[in-house]
Amino acid sequence: MVRFQRILVGVDLALGGDRLTPGSKLAVEQALLLAPRSEAEVVFLHSTWADIHEENQAIRPGPSAPGLRVLEELVERASAALVRARLVLAHDRAWLEIIRAVKRGEADLVLVARQNQVGGGAALGGVTSKLMRKCPCPVWVVKPEGRLQPRVIVSATDLTAVGNLAVELGSGLAELFGAELHVVHAWPLPLTVPVLPELDVPAPSRIDVEQHESAARARFQAALEGLALPRTPLQHLVSGAPSVAIRDVVERSDADLLVMGSVSRGGIAGLLLGNTAERLLDRVQCSLLTIKPRDFISPV
Repeated sequence: MVRFQRILVGVDLALGGDRLTPGSKLAVEQALLLAPRSEAEVVFLHSTWADIHEENQAIRPGPSAPGLRVLEELVERASAALVRARLVLAHDRAWLEIIRAVKRGEADLVLVARQNQVGGGAALGGVTSKLMRKCPCPVWVVKPEGRLQPRVIVSATDLTAVGNLAVELGSGLAELFGAELHVVHAWPLPLTVPVLPELDVPAPSRIDVEQHESAARARFQAALEGLALPRTPLQHLVSGAPSVAIRDVVERSDADLLVMGSVSRGGIAGLLLGNTAERLLDRVQCSLLTIKPRDFISPV
């Protein structure tokens, strides 16, 4: 079963400086739900860097006294729930500080919110894409539409090593939360097959499609069997563009969390897997958890 040891939560204050942003509240709730199950320590990281306007970057002097009290109460709340926790006040850009903390070994999971800037607060508003590209550990982007305690988890795999990791991570979280696990793999149609559904597909092309589908199914089954998952997941083999196929499975299954790789291979920092993860970030309502290959090299 998956076990995280150190969960880092990016938190930001609203423009008034005396309360958390709505997104930060969601990220905190998700962390406090996950940490006891994983027996993990939680680090709440707040950046004093203000980059609302890139041309006018500045360092804020720090949170106000009421804002600091709000942040300190996060640690108190975690401690009351028997979760080890601490607060870190950083001064550089939030996404840089988060990645540096991960590279120092201070976190093996990062939790941030996608719509963090609602109601104010911009320091964490635009970090999610940067973290998905450059953070070496898994990044869990919490969205307000999804349930914090997932009942349905979808793992997407391209049958590469990072796809296998996404399936294993999804399976571990399904065990942790008692959730239902779906695994989706999208395979491309042969180029000779007409894309428009109203066009007649000639017999040779139909045979070609069936052969491709049969081969894709065999590879899909072999990959899942090779992982030796504790429970057999519900399987979805879909033809077509990965982003479309994955979104369709997420919607049909009413998923709460989508797990997938954001980089196709290590060694080349920031190389996206066809940009599928970023493309889906704003196209699915559920939360998104992205993972990198084991040999990924962060450009930070």
